[in-house]
Amino acid sequence: MSKTQYRANAVKVIARRDIRSTVNGLGIYVVASLAFLVSMLFVRSNLKGVTENGLMVMVNPLNYPFFIAVTIGATYLALTSTMSVSRERDQGTLEVLFYGPIDSVAYVLAKFLEQLVTFLGLVIVYMVIFFIISKITNFGMDGSFIAMAGLSVLLAASIVAFGLLLSTLCRSARTSVILLLVLLVLFLAVNVVAGILNSMSAKDMSVTLVYIRVAVDMINRFLQWISPFGYLNRGMSAVSLGSANLIISSIGASLLYTIVLLALAMRFLDRRGVRK
Repeated sequence: MSKTQYRANAVKVIARRDIRSTVNGLGIYVVASLAFLVSMLFVRSNLKGVTENGLMVMVNPLNYPFFIAVTIGATYLALTSTMSVSRERDQGTLEVLFYGPIDSVAYVLAKFLEQLVTFLGLVIVYMVIFFIISKITNFGMDGSFIAMAGLSVLLAASIVAFGLLLSTLCRSARTSVILLLVLLVLFLAVNVVAGILNSMSAKDMSVTLVYIRVAVDMINRFLQWISPFGYLNRGMSAVSLGSANLIISSIGASLLYTIVLLALAMRFLDRRGVRK
C-alpha cells in the first residue's frame, strides 16, 4: 500500500470516529437549536416590521437570519476542532496515533474533513427549515439564498482551518479556544465599526472622528485578508453584483486561504510535536 493510500485510510478512520462522536454527543444539537432560535429572532423582527408598517420592500429577508445560523454553527465546529487537537495532545492520544501509520497531513485533514461533513449536515437541515419558514411567512427565497448556502460552506472551511492552525500553535486547549474567540470577535467588531463609520456623512463628523474612520477602515481592509468572514463578504458582494468573474475569484481566494491555513497547521504540528 502506498503512502497516499495509508494517509487516505487514516483520514477516513479518524474522520469517521470523530463524526460518530459528534453525532452521538449533545453539543451539536444544542448549538444547532440555539443558532436556529437566534436566527428566528431576526425573522420575527422582519415579520413585526411588515405587520406594523403594512406592505414593505424587503430584499432577501431570510438571507441574514440564515447567515446568523450558519455562522454560529461554523464557529462552534471551529471551537470543537481546536479543543479536540489540544485535548488529544494533553491526553497523549496524539502521540499514540503518531506511532501508527498517521502523520500531520492525515491527522489535520481528518479533523478538517470531520468538521466539514458535520457542517454540511447542518446546512442541509437549515435549508429545509428555512424553506418551510419561507412557505409559512411568504418571505421569498431566490438564487442568492442558494449562493449564501454555498458560500457558508466556504466560510465553515476557512473558520475550521483557522481553528486548527491555532490549535497547533497553542499548547493548551484553553489558550487556543480563548485566542480563537478573541480573534473572531475582533474581526467581526472591526468590520461592524468600520461599516458604521463609513455610513456616516463626513459633514457630520469631527476632524478626530474622520481620522478614526480612516484608521479603522485601513485596519479593516487589512483584517479582511486574515479574517474568514472577509472572504464571505467578498463572495456575497460578488453574488449581489452578479459578476461571474468576481464570484469565481472570491471562491478561489477562499479555497486558497483554507489550503494555506491547513498547510501551516500541518507544518506547525510537525515542528512543535505531538507531546504536551
